[in-house]
Amino acid sequence: MNRTAAADEFDKPIVRESIAEMVARRVLDMVKAGVLKPGDQLPPERDLAQSLNVSRPSVREAMRGLSILGVVRTRQGGGAYISELDADALLGPIQFFLSLEEMNIRELYDARSLVESAVASRAAEQLTDDELRQLETILDEQAGVLHDALAFRMSDYRFHELLWTGARNAFLRRIGQSLNVIGLEFRKRASETEGVLQQSFRDHKRLLDALKARDPEAAATAAARHMRNVYKSTIGQGSKGGYEP
Repeated sequence: MNRTAAADEFDKPIVRESIAEMVARRVLDMVKAGVLKPGDQLPPERDLAQSLNVSRPSVREAMRGLSILGVVRTRQGGGAYISELDADALLGPIQFFLSLEEMNIRELYDARSLVESAVASRAAEQLTDDELRQLETILDEQAGVLHDALAFRMSDYRFHELLWTGARNAFLRRIGQSLNVIGLEFRKRASETEGVLQQSFRDHKRLLDALKARDPEAAATAAARHMRNVYKSTIGQGSKGGYEP
């Protein structure tokens, strides 16, 4: 490191964690180590303060922060518990962040396009015949719920979940699931728009055809086109003829 760079580093102030941040970090470390598991009840606020040798307000602030992060949940009747630590709970803060700027939504669907394309490409090679039949069954169900947004969204999730699993890559499955959950709130609003569900159904059919043909390139292209159409409908452009046919 040269002297100028070293001087710049020394000029940076040392950021100290608050007591509440240290308490929250201790709980997070215990969760990561498996000492605390989903559903475990945390000791009462007073006992936590005593065992950690900190004030009760610091414990209260730490619990509030962990609750915002979706790590801790309070239940009716009192008591704080480790949440199920599922995507719905942990991705809430990111959903809020995305709601602040349209650019964030665009970047979300850019990421989804990349991931879903990779998933579809691998799934074209890895899906079993039974899984392909399950996808056909889901698609048949979707044909009957094109005017029921809630039922279609549930079916849509099962369709994509089967693809994430069929790609035979645990990381791709988790990333695909997480990105889907993040965009769910925006998708709820878009799915009420005329023509959106019909377009998604056509996209799914095109994707399934590529999967059945065991064509990775065609599957990746179909998945990317589907994500572009989802993005367009999400930001309100779908009703203006912005779909890709």
